Amino acid sequence: MKEPAAKGRHIPRNLPRGRHGLSRELVQASQRMRLLDAIAELTAEKGYAAVTIADIVTRGGVAKRTFYEYFEDKEACFLAAGEHLADQIVRTITLPHDPGLDLYRRAEATIRGLLQLLAERPSYARAFVVEVWAAGPRAINMRLEVDRQLALLLVALSRDVSFHQSGARPVSELHAVAVIEAVGGILYRIVFSEGAGHLTRQVETLAQLATGLLLAEMPQPGRQSRRAAAQAPAAARSRR
Repeated sequence: MKEPAAKGRHIPRNLPRGRHGLSRELVQASQRMRLLDAIAELTAEKGYAAVTIADIVTRGGVAKRTFYEYFEDKEACFLAAGEHLADQIVRTITLPHDPGLDLYRRAEATIRGLLQLLAERPSYARAFVVEVWAAGPRAINMRLEVDRQLALLLVALSRDVSFHQSGARPVSELHAVAVIEAVGGILYRIVFSEGAGHLTRQVETLAQLATGLLLAEMPQPGRQSRRAAAQAPAAARSRR
């Protein structure tokens, strides 16, 4: 079943007992969201492999038949929870920035928003930063695609900075992916070892890391060979 179209409205996690006057659309959105929250919480607590559909429906407070109205199986529910988190991340980090800010300040604002979001949703952070890698090929592919989309946003950010500021230059998609993976590795270590609540302490460090990597010049093999060839005669003369 497709996600109920209740975007832009507050979705209650707990429905009132008895007659409540809520629309069917809002009830469905609430049920679905409770299932997403449930699988994120359970995965964070005991790992994806140990979670059962019985666990999910018990934690979510819905009947098992209701679960199957929304999801084919546990994996489909987990993937939907990951997509839900990815949507929140994209909305958070694509907020408008002052075009006058330099690359570091733009990176700092972006990373601060990301870390605050993950810190506020520790179960989702644990499930999709740490546990996702043990959840099977489809979950891993979903996570890698999220990283690619974040890299594309980083490319767009670098182009915007280079447009407004002389001396700045845009980065390639591969360069941006390398930055995302480096930052992701630090996030993994923090969430795994200390918990998502410690992420916001690392805003400045991660902003410095991301900015440094973005400013790094990717070596060009042809250019390096020509430079070495040009330097060889000078080096030979200095040895005489």
